[in-house]
Amino acid sequence: MISLLNDFIDKKNYYSFDNCWNIDAPLEQSWNELLNYKNWPAWCDALEKIEPMGQFDHPKKGNHIRSVWKGTLSYSISFDAIIKDIAPYSFLSFNVTGDLRGEGICHFLGSDDNTNINLIWNVFPTKLWMRMSSTFARSLFIGNHDGIIDQLVTGFVRMIEHKNSLKM
Repeated sequence: MISLLNDFIDKKNYYSFDNCWNIDAPLEQSWNELLNYKNWPAWCDALEKIEPMGQFDHPKKGNHIRSVWKGTLSYSISFDAIIKDIAPYSFLSFNVTGDLRGEGICHFLGSDDNTNINLIWNVFPTKLWMRMSSTFARSLFIGNHDGIIDQLVTGFVRMIEHKNSLKM
């Protein structure tokens, strides 16, 4: 019976996001900047904390990164991302555990001086209060996620533009 209840709650709490962005920068630059997670706090206000769980300079399969995110609502989400697979300049997938559980899949496609980035994010919240309030708060949670993504992309684009303007 508990298993059926958990399955029901999981289905009500499943969030699937499919975001795509076109970045005015070459693929190599977009990939390298995005994978340089240590610099994310400089251009993403929604990121409260990020730290590697182990020693590594460049992300690779098996690496583990912990992060804490806060949007416009009065709570933070903390989760660990463990890289499942990585193909340089093409693909990155990871599992998440913590306040969220699920997976992320990110595809990169470059053409001339542009990069198309597609992030698929499939997660379940694990915090009991979030799971129990999904019926009436789902749209708030989605809006909070969308706001964090907007901050992330806006900050990333500004950082790329700034770096590229220094090269000219």
